Amino acid sequence: MCAEPRLVPRFALTGLPAGHKRFASLCSGGSGMRASRAVIGNRIGVVLCLLYLMIGCQPQQVVKPEKPAVTSPRTTEELITFVERAAALVQARGSEAFPELGRRPSVWSHDDTYLFIAEAGTNRIVVHGADRSRLGADLTTIKGAEGRSFGRWGLEALATRDHAWIFYKRARPAGGAPVWKASYLKRVETSSGESYIVGSGVYDLKVDRRFVTELVDMAVARLQEDGRAALKLVRERDGPFVYMQTQVFVINTRGDVLADPLYPELERKNQINLKSADGRPIQRDLIQLIQTESAGWQTGYLWPRPYGGKAGHKDIYMRRVQVGRQTLGVGSGLYVD
Repeated sequence: MCAEPRLVPRFALTGLPAGHKRFASLCSGGSGMRASRAVIGNRIGVVLCLLYLMIGCQPQQVVKPEKPAVTSPRTTEELITFVERAAALVQARGSEAFPELGRRPSVWSHDDTYLFIAEAGTNRIVVHGADRSRLGADLTTIKGAEGRSFGRWGLEALATRDHAWIFYKRARPAGGAPVWKASYLKRVETSSGESYIVGSGVYDLKVDRRFVTELVDMAVARLQEDGRAALKLVRERDGPFVYMQTQVFVINTRGDVLADPLYPELERKNQINLKSADGRPIQRDLIQLIQTESAGWQTGYLWPRPYGGKAGHKDIYMRRVQVGRQTLGVGSGLYVD
């Protein structure tokens, strides 16, 4: 704030430089002037004082805060949070939320990120943030570029759970060659009784520990629902439990490999003496884990990558599940180097 101007008394001129004394005299009016001139001088002095005091009191430039950048989910955790936020809107507002969730560009739909929503009863797509031509399509008939029936698999998984994962290859919204995509689905019911499936995905999602545990949990749920009949689905290399170089495998406590879609040469054989590339007794370690814990990790095994790739260090997550009278171990893992 600028200080209020005041008249400078004559006794305050002592000790001031000559130039300042002359300026201060203008502000005080000067005692040797006649009354009329003194009044005019005082007024001029006040104006000059105001101008003098206002020098440097320039209006401050208002800096408007920048709008936060619109970001896309990049990790498993971020994708789950993104979909569940959208699902919460649908649960609260029903179809009234559709215009907002389907608008592009928006926080919900931009670049490679978009939502899709289907009616749980008819499986018809009612929102698609990237391609409106898909509206009305039956989710059960949609396949990936490699022919995977991911829509049907997702609905089957949602029959017993409120969330599921689907993996497939698809071109990005801007075009180009199909690439791997992992999508998270969430089933919600509105207060009026309508049921919807809300989903979104990430292209080339990097596998992390949360992803691995989600994949294993989904396979366990399928085994609990369908029993040993689910092993056939787990064995499929192009099935719902394979994503890039990550797969679900199933063993029993005797060391038999009941299903492993990326290493079929190990299937239906006893592998109790199976060792990692660095000589560790991997099969015995995994059996001990499921016998002593309901779930857990074994880390750092040197293991060959699928499709003839170079061996890398791999962390493995196992979960115990009871199927009939048999105790099985359901596992998956990720390369950490």
